[in-house]
Amino acid sequence: MTDKPKKPAPKLAGVTSFGGDDSNYIAPPPREVREQARADNEAHGFVSDKPRQLAQVEQPAPTEKAAPKKRSRQPSQYPDHYNLRLRDGDRERFDDYAYRHRIPKGEVFRLMLDLIEAQEAQQAAEGTTGK
Repeated sequence: MTDKPKKPAPKLAGVTSFGGDDSNYIAPPPREVREQARADNEAHGFVSDKPRQLAQVEQPAPTEKAAPKKRSRQPSQYPDHYNLRLRDGDRERFDDYAYRHRIPKGEVFRLMLDLIEAQEAQQAAEGTTGK
């Protein structure tokens, strides 16, 4: 509600930028100086945990990656669970039969297998095949 023009806020308000100030730049020491310092430190027992990535250090030959271990197969939590591919109306017929007779679907499936086995035994006794 004031008529004073507002100052535009810098991109990152509250963050000091040192990007334009090159007078305080400190260059890293040359490689020879760093190598000498590293050798002196190692002589005194200060060894770096980081691997050295210099050309002078002999790199071990790259080893072949071991094949990932294949996970052992876990036993099924529901060993009596089956996935069946049914034709269009067969699932409804199966569900309707179980509902009409108030029988669990597993029991209907067992009954269906028993009837198929009985039919096979009868056909084997008669000497005919079902095809």
